[in-house]
Amino acid sequence: MSALPIRARLAVMYAVILFGVLFVTSLTVLWQQERIGLRRVDRELDTLTTTLANGLRDELRESGSPLHAARDAQKIVDTGNHSVAILDRKGNVLAAKGAASSFLPLGLSEPASASRDARTLTTAHGAWRVRGRQEGEGDDALTLLIGTPLTDVEREQRESREAMLVGIPIVFVLAVSGGLYLSSVSVRPVVKALEAQRRFTADAAHELRTPVSVIRAAADVTLSRESRDECEYRDTLKIITGQARGLGRLVQNMLVLARADAGAYPLRPVDLYLDELIVDCRRALEALATERGVLVTTDQLQETPYRGDEDLLRQLIVNVLQNAVQHTPRCGVVTIDLRATADRIALRVKNTGAGIPLADQSRVFERFVQLDPSRRSEGAGLGLPIARWIADMHHGEIFVESSDASHTTFCVTLPTTPL
Repeated sequence: MSALPIRARLAVMYAVILFGVLFVTSLTVLWQQERIGLRRVDRELDTLTTTLANGLRDELRESGSPLHAARDAQKIVDTGNHSVAILDRKGNVLAAKGAASSFLPLGLSEPASASRDARTLTTAHGAWRVRGRQEGEGDDALTLLIGTPLTDVEREQRESREAMLVGIPIVFVLAVSGGLYLSSVSVRPVVKALEAQRRFTADAAHELRTPVSVIRAAADVTLSRESRDECEYRDTLKIITGQARGLGRLVQNMLVLARADAGAYPLRPVDLYLDELIVDCRRALEALATERGVLVTTDQLQETPYRGDEDLLRQLIVNVLQNAVQHTPRCGVVTIDLRATADRIALRVKNTGAGIPLADQSRVFERFVQLDPSRRSEGAGLGLPIARWIADMHHGEIFVESSDASHTTFCVTLPTTPL
């Protein structure tokens, strides 16, 4: 069972539970149907017994002879398919009507033959429901036995069983088929999420292994000799510091994405101006741009009031700008453009340099994806995925608007409607 796929295991469990529910339901329905049928027969027997007892008492008062009273009483009762027998204290039959001989011997053999409770007796002619009642006392006591065959109840039971034998397999097959479909539909997102989690864990382990290995190697090499000069120690500490900073950024980004996946990152919207936020982010990246020989310019920054999470929006802008700077060759240009319409705000970041192939334009927003292996030391491929998540949190989107051999333009759109 454990070797089966999740979908198959769910389908088997569903089929077993469904079979058990249908089986128990069928037994309950048949039991309840039998009880209802017997109650209906008992009511008929009770009515007939009361009528016969009243008639017998009247005849006894008029004639005084139990034999004549019994014969006259059974004549005035319309028994239909019921059978009636009136017996004296010794068990002699004074009067009988219908097929009383079918149940009479069994009825007399039961000690509770005069009880007011109806009983089911099995005879050579099938099952009978018999009701006994005693009238009078002493030597004048008479016993009334009224019975009816349970053919109608048995027919109803038989028809119900036949209907269930036909209907339950059909319902079972349809339900299992529907369960298989629903399980495939419901399990698909779970399997997809588990696969994404496994991929994320594997990629994260790979990305974490590299800086840890570099730090350990640098430390081991430096400590392998008893003494080194100050410059060597400084070089080692620079390597360790750089890798530790990158490791810290990686862990921070992974924590952000983990909280985002768990839905545990609440927005803290405030009123702000996106153009001012872009200017601040541009200043923050001036050192990186200068180091790489890249010029960051603003084509147009329209004054744009907005309500959103300032920290997240700042991280979105920094991630997009940093990605553009890192993928712009020396002496290249990164251009920032911000425009607003009645319903949308569009932030465009354009950088010169080699473009992104059409087949990879959607992959750049996947986690740990880096199209240029030579730039793996500059990041872990989490900047754009985080930017996309932040845009989604603000009911916006980010996408590659255009890309060719000379430039690439990323566009971030946000609704003007406040959060």
